[in-house]
Amino acid sequence: MGSSLSSQPELPEVDLKGKVIIVTGANAGIGYETAKSLAQMGAKVILACRSETKALGAIDRMKQEHNEEQEVKGRSKVKSQVEELDLVYMNLDLGSLASTTNFAESFKVRGTPLHALICNAGMAYGPDEPSVDGLEIHFQVNYLSHFLLILQLLPVLKSSGPNSRVVLVASLAYRFARWNEEDIQGTNENKTTIYSNTKLYQIMQMLALERRLEGSGIGIFSVHPGIVETELVKREGQRIPMMTSFFARLGMSTHFLRNPFKGALTTLHAVANPIYDGKTALYFENSKPHSLTSLPRDRWKQEHLWKYSVECLRNYITEDMLDIFTS
Repeated sequence: MGSSLSSQPELPEVDLKGKVIIVTGANAGIGYETAKSLAQMGAKVILACRSETKALGAIDRMKQEHNEEQEVKGRSKVKSQVEELDLVYMNLDLGSLASTTNFAESFKVRGTPLHALICNAGMAYGPDEPSVDGLEIHFQVNYLSHFLLILQLLPVLKSSGPNSRVVLVASLAYRFARWNEEDIQGTNENKTTIYSNTKLYQIMQMLALERRLEGSGIGIFSVHPGIVETELVKREGQRIPMMTSFFARLGMSTHFLRNPFKGALTTLHAVANPIYDGKTALYFENSKPHSLTSLPRDRWKQEHLWKYSVECLRNYITEDMLDIFTS
C-alpha cells in the first residue's frame, strides 16, 4: 500500500564510520538494502533476524555486491566510505517476547554504543494462530515486540547520543486503520485492517515517545517506504485478499512498484541525513517529512495504546525501563 512514485531527494554523502546500527528484518527487501547501504557508509550494522541461514546468506551477498560495485565507478547506490563491510548477525524472533528480550540483553552485554535502531521487520497476511505469547501475531511482530525492543535499548541509545535515532518502518496503510479500544489487537478484524492498525500504532508510538523523550537527544521517526516490490507480494500460497493481490501484481506489471533500494531510501534519509539532527517525531513519505491525518495525532488514543502495550509487556519490562522517561 502506498502513494505514487513522486520524486525522492538524493541522499547526501554521509560518513557513518564509528556508528553502530541495528536493522530488524535485514535479510531481504527493504531491510537488506538499508543494512547494506548503511554498512557502505561506514556503520557497523547488526542484522537482527530470525533465520541465521538467511541472515548469513544476506551478509555474503552484501559483501559480494559491495566488492563488485567497488570495481565499477558509479555503480554503488550510495557513496561508499569503506573497503570492507562491517556486518554482524544476531538472532531475533519478534514472534517471541522472550527472544526479543534475549536479543536486547545480548546486545547490551557487548558493551557497544547504539546510534540507531531501525524497526523494519514486519508481516502481513500471516497465520491465524496467535504467537507463542498468545497475542495476535501481526500485532506482536509489527508493533509490540518492537515497542519492547525500544524500551530495552533506550538507555543505550540515550548514552550514545546526541542525535541517536529510532526509525519505525510504518506505512501509508495507517490511513485505512480502524481504531477500537475494546479490540486493540484486532482479533475480530480482517488481515488488511490488522496490518493497517499495526502501522497506525507505530506512528502513535512515535508521538507518545516524543513527549516522553523530550530533551533526551533521541530522534524518533516513522516512514512510509512506498509501494515496494518485496517478497510479500511475490510469495506464493499466501492468502492475500483479491484486490490487494490484484493491485500488487498490477504494480509489478506496470513498473509502478519501487525496487527495494528506492523503498529503503526513505529510511536512509530518516536515519542518516544530517539535516534531521536535533529533530524528532517526523513522518516521512518519498524521503521527505509529510503531514499526518488526525487519527494518529489523537493524544488520548496514544496514551490508551501506550498503557495497553505496557500491560501486554508486564512480564518483560521493569520500573527501571520506564524510569528513563522521568530522568
